[in-house]
Amino acid sequence: MSFNKKEKLSISALLVILYLIPAGLEWIEFDSEHLHLIAISLPIWLLFFYLGPFWLFYWVQKSRRVARLHVVGQGALYVLMMFAGANIVSRLHSLAFPQYQFPVKEQILSAFLWGVFIFSMTHMYLLYQRFVNEQKLRKEAQLADLTSRLNPHFLFNSLNTISALIHSSPYKADDVLHKLADILRYSVDQQNEWVSLEQELAVCETYLTVEKARFTDNLNISWQIASSVDRRRLKVPPLLLQPLIENVMKHVKCRPIELIISVQVEQGKLIFKVKDNGKGFSEQSLDEQSRAGKGLNIVKQRVDITGGELSLYNDTSEQGGAVCEITLPIHACV
Repeated sequence: MSFNKKEKLSISALLVILYLIPAGLEWIEFDSEHLHLIAISLPIWLLFFYLGPFWLFYWVQKSRRVARLHVVGQGALYVLMMFAGANIVSRLHSLAFPQYQFPVKEQILSAFLWGVFIFSMTHMYLLYQRFVNEQKLRKEAQLADLTSRLNPHFLFNSLNTISALIHSSPYKADDVLHKLADILRYSVDQQNEWVSLEQELAVCETYLTVEKARFTDNLNISWQIASSVDRRRLKVPPLLLQPLIENVMKHVKCRPIELIISVQVEQGKLIFKVKDNGKGFSEQSLDEQSRAGKGLNIVKQRVDITGGELSLYNDTSEQGGAVCEITLPIHACV
């Protein structure tokens, strides 16, 4: 059992409310002459029956001996603490109010009912928190696994390009080699579940610099980023666009390759589009989007995890070409 500061304050407030609701119904019947009774009784009940036993148990259960007890044993220990608190409440009220009566049977019944209720609710909350944390960790592990499988397929082509440039343009070869190293370092060292959009676009630009060295004038790139897109504030999964761009380099056979990358915000969604001037997707590919190629399928899985959507379709304008569109909810990107 472990709570952060906010949870501790919330639990304490709930315990106070649990006392005030039934007690308040009795206080309504009191006249102004009996307000001093409330002033004396209230702190006693809160300190020794509601708040005291709970936080005492919270402190005690940190010991290994108590922590190892079965949940039933822990619950029984908490009920005993509640009974001890009820007994103290009875004794203190007897000192303050000689006519006050809180029989042992009622002390036992109150300790059992309230103890079981409070302990059960707390245990259920902890189980829920554990479930949420496990879901989060499973999601992060799944996303990390998918990210680790996104190894750049263009590695060998890039090395061949560098090899060819070493003799004709050694400075350019050196620059391409450094760009390639930056991309590989980003893909290997990236441990974050989300990165800023600015980082993601920067690594895409670096990737395209390497591809531009390979294709030279046979590759034309157009960036269309809306002014409403906040590159620094918005976040996206790392290496999200690179496989889509790589897919264009791999499948578009016409020259020069016309690549258009657009980013915009519409109706609370962050939308990426990667469009080319190739022949487009075949009808079979469009009918079997869920079984797209390995690279696109991995992207689809990653997008699904974040609550977004990956769509593949052909441009119906005169220019034609294939379009890969990723839609992510803004609330997940902030």
